[in-house]
Amino acid sequence: MNFIWDNIFLIGVVLYCIGALLWPRIRRGSRITHTVATQMINKGKAAIIDIRDQKAYRAGHLLNAIHVPYDSLEERLPRIEKLKSQPVIVVCDDGKQSRSAAEVLRKSGFSQVFSLDGGMAGWKTNGLPVTL
Repeated sequence: MNFIWDNIFLIGVVLYCIGALLWPRIRRGSRITHTVATQMINKGKAAIIDIRDQKAYRAGHLLNAIHVPYDSLEERLPRIEKLKSQPVIVVCDDGKQSRSAAEVLRKSGFSQVFSLDGGMAGWKTNGLPVTL
């Protein structure tokens, strides 16, 4: 016990450093890379929700993606209720808007929601397949 009290400052610094190292992982926990997303999709273990507008969706989307525009996401939640128990990947143009959509889904009871890092722009840049 004396060791802890004698070195409380050093212990505090160590705990702070550990927290600082873990914080980026905790914060980005809801984002998913293209590689991991591809693996989940290929194994059939994830549903894909595309939140882009109709024009962007028709220009090309991920195979089997469900189109739910961001503007109407909350009102269309009953349509996608059945996906609550499985992993869901949310896709937008660049990966920014999908983070807030993922948060909406999480607050609505979806347990495993991920935002595609880089969105469709990153997906296409990496040469990954899209369907019309």
